[in-house]
Amino acid sequence: MRKTIAILTIFLGAVTMLGAQNMAVATVRLEKTEPVSGAQLNETVALLEQQQGRALTTAEKKEVLDEIINQILIIQAAEADRNVSVTTAEVEQAGMRLLSQQLIQVGAIPPGAILTDKVQYRQVVQQQGMSVEEFENSIRKQLLAEKYITMSRQSEFQSIGAATPAELNTEYQRRVSEFVVSDSVWFNHIFFDTHQSTPVEARAKGSKAQEVYRRLMNTPATFSELVASESEDEASKARGGLIGPVMKGDAVAEQLYGSDFMDTLFTMDVGETSEVIKSNVGYHIIQLTEKKAAQLLPKDDPEVKNYLEQIIYARKYQIKFDQVASVLVEELRDRATINYLGEYR
Repeated sequence: MRKTIAILTIFLGAVTMLGAQNMAVATVRLEKTEPVSGAQLNETVALLEQQQGRALTTAEKKEVLDEIINQILIIQAAEADRNVSVTTAEVEQAGMRLLSQQLIQVGAIPPGAILTDKVQYRQVVQQQGMSVEEFENSIRKQLLAEKYITMSRQSEFQSIGAATPAELNTEYQRRVSEFVVSDSVWFNHIFFDTHQSTPVEARAKGSKAQEVYRRLMNTPATFSELVASESEDEASKARGGLIGPVMKGDAVAEQLYGSDFMDTLFTMDVGETSEVIKSNVGYHIIQLTEKKAAQLLPKDDPEVKNYLEQIIYARKYQIKFDQVASVLVEELRDRATINYLGEYR
């Protein structure tokens, strides 16, 4: 039980809202006083019970409460440390990496791929049952806590070694089913966003898309020039409008773009430029840049190797992180005032 709970330290607790003011089961003070509400504890316990398929004992619930307290202590210490800061860009990048890992696990994108489409990023977040603001606030706290822990013992984290060939081979064999990928395409697009437009505004965007398409066909303006000057997809502009990989049959992409758009993508040839295409989120002028048939990615594929290296490093990092965090938490507990209330007193 202890190992399962320890994995949740910092990262699960950051998502849980601390503002609920029903009956407190504990109060914590390092830099400020924060209550741990019964609702907050019960929410975390319910999640663990669902994962384990059984009810937790009172002693185990006390362990969960202690982990929540540890999370609060680390976050308070991190927020008070002037040397620890997190930028908006770091939060967004970390959020996209986290969602990419989830999409890889369900086969929506291939191993090693990173989600880059901001519209898709927001949609995937909302499908988790939370707002982008809530999600990114939890990510910010995670990053602050992680930076605080790693900065406190930098030399120990710098000593983590790279993956050996034997480790890479073992991890590949363990995860071989993850490297079967469906048909995929990459494309550049000039995008006109309509997903929050009124019908009148959407029609105007459609007319603008047609006008840009005529310029592409009848003037010296190049595709990349029109991406830079006209596309409303700010995230892909710096890459020439590049989106991908988009996997055939990907439920997230189907919901985002619509089946007609997806069908068109997979019937285009590499190098082909489309007319104006309407999707669920706007109008696109597409230039297909790459197309791959379903395949088993080999272990020496650069993206596969990079993915495996990240998995192995993350495992080693987590072991070191837990060790350092455990020592640090004990130091913070010695400085903090912690009061247990009710049945946990």
